[in-house]
Amino acid sequence: MPQAYSATVSVTAGVGSRYEQFKQNGGVSHFLEHLFFKGTKRRPSTKIISEQVDAVGGYANAYTSNELTSFYIKVPYQQTQLAMDILADMMRNSLFDAGEIDRERGVVLEEMNVYRDDPASHVHSLTPHLLWPNHPLAEDVIGSEKVIKSVQRDEIVVYRDTFYRPSNLVIAAAGKVDHDKLVEMAEKLYGDMKDKKIPASPKVKEVLAGKQTKALTQDTAQTHLVISTVAYPYRHPKEAAARLIAAILGRGLSSRLFLNVRERKGLAYRVNASLDTFTDTGAFEVYAGVGHDKVEEAIGAICYELRHITEQLVPEGELNKAKNQIRGGLQMAMESNSAVVDRLSSQLTLMGSIRTVEETLAELDAVTAQEIQRVAAEMLAPDRLRMGIISPNTAPAVRAFRKATK
Repeated sequence: MPQAYSATVSVTAGVGSRYEQFKQNGGVSHFLEHLFFKGTKRRPSTKIISEQVDAVGGYANAYTSNELTSFYIKVPYQQTQLAMDILADMMRNSLFDAGEIDRERGVVLEEMNVYRDDPASHVHSLTPHLLWPNHPLAEDVIGSEKVIKSVQRDEIVVYRDTFYRPSNLVIAAAGKVDHDKLVEMAEKLYGDMKDKKIPASPKVKEVLAGKQTKALTQDTAQTHLVISTVAYPYRHPKEAAARLIAAILGRGLSSRLFLNVRERKGLAYRVNASLDTFTDTGAFEVYAGVGHDKVEEAIGAICYELRHITEQLVPEGELNKAKNQIRGGLQMAMESNSAVVDRLSSQLTLMGSIRTVEETLAELDAVTAQEIQRVAAEMLAPDRLRMGIISPNTAPAVRAFRKATK
């Protein structure tokens, strides 16, 4: 990206919460993400790492998902070598000081509390147990409170040594960078790392629990609900259609759910639909936060839209609008070198190859209204729908959902 004034560098490891056994080490992937920033042999404190990034006007962060963990630093392009060096130092020379580990336990526990205190976020953790019963994908990425309180340093280091190996790491960069120089830097920084076989995560074999709903009774001002179903894996032939279905139903202020549930009926402030994809499965979900006295009507209105898209062809103009929404969002995101790095590194980590923006958009353009209807009928079949709910009284919502999905 020669026009850029900055560069983003990342290191991504092919490990996340689905590689864990929740009761034994649930949350270690995410805990490690925190601990890599706590000091190295050359930069023995968080303060030193942060100061070196701050001193050049840069920005450092990381995230953990179900399937990968990514660390990135964005800097003025002249400081690309510094970003590469700091990330390599973190990956290879982190101290994992016992005192720092104990202090960070409290930070992660408070992060859990922030999440639990926000029912609009917390409700999304309920339905995975109904989609993938008895599988690590059903568990929270942030992990188990018991594990975070008790996991020992030696266990953390063994986990790092197991998964942070050359064949399981991707180094990516975007911005005003020189590819050959980056390769040269990477070879100097990582070239003598020893590799070994990486354990595979368990594949998803069982989907959709017999139980339709998972409810949490909590004193909230709104009823928060997610209606969800198992969707398609990353790069599945039906993924593009499923992504368009999510856009038609719940992306933006002119989507079907927004117009019906909020604008026409005034039942919710927030209502949206989304699609998440993994290497061997996926999830489609609708979220809404509604007044307690309107929950039954809201569930009926949402399920009506889920049913309607399976029964009637999407008009050509509406389908084209959804395609242009996704096209525009992706194209605008690609102006950010941070977004480019994330796209490159996640694809290469999870799939072993990179699909270009043009290839992705061509797949979207090829989807027809007939395919939308077929995929919607399969994915959104009433017996496949599951619901998570947080409310002071969950019974009315459960009754309404069962009625709407008969």
